[in-house]
Amino acid sequence: MNGLFSINSPLWRFMDKALRLIWLNLLWFLCCLPVVTIGAATTALYSVTLKYARDEEGYLTRSFFQAFRQNFRQSTIIWLVMAAVGILLGLDLIVYLRASSVSLTQSALMLIFFTAVLLYLFVSLYVYAIVAHFKNTVGQYMKNALILSICHWPASILMITGGVAFFLAGMLIFPPLLFVGTAGFCYLCSKYFNRLFDRLARAQAASLPA
Repeated sequence: MNGLFSINSPLWRFMDKALRLIWLNLLWFLCCLPVVTIGAATTALYSVTLKYARDEEGYLTRSFFQAFRQNFRQSTIIWLVMAAVGILLGLDLIVYLRASSVSLTQSALMLIFFTAVLLYLFVSLYVYAIVAHFKNTVGQYMKNALILSICHWPASILMITGGVAFFLAGMLIFPPLLFVGTAGFCYLCSKYFNRLFDRLARAQAASLPA
């Protein structure tokens, strides 16, 4: 029994990790409330979860707000661009759903629309983790997010479907999952992103002249 509740036991480590993710999720949610800060808050969240997934724990609150301040400008620009594109995609969907009949041309346009939505989700999934890990321009962040997400599309699809399943399970089966919410999802994605970023770093190092 003493071993079960010791600070090195699997139960204790699980509870500690869950509480940290709950706290991170609360920080993220509060920082998202002004809406315009959603991008900066998500980048800050990834900045912490990328380190946490490597067991580089540190001070979560301090690290979160430090990353929030450092990446605020670029993350906010990216968020505003993504929000504008998301609104346009939503308006396109409304126009399509209100169409009285579906022609061959409209079907082709709908296929293009769903492809655009998928690419939008791909970029949204990758871009804030990339901002949290690398230093670059806004345009390059967006470009790299698109390229990486397409080049690794099986993982991208898996993360998107896993995220949907995660939140549906929280809403329909096990509501306590929602307390870790976005932080839990980003933490799981960070395990993959760390491996991806490490491979990119090794490939870049190998390409440099000796």
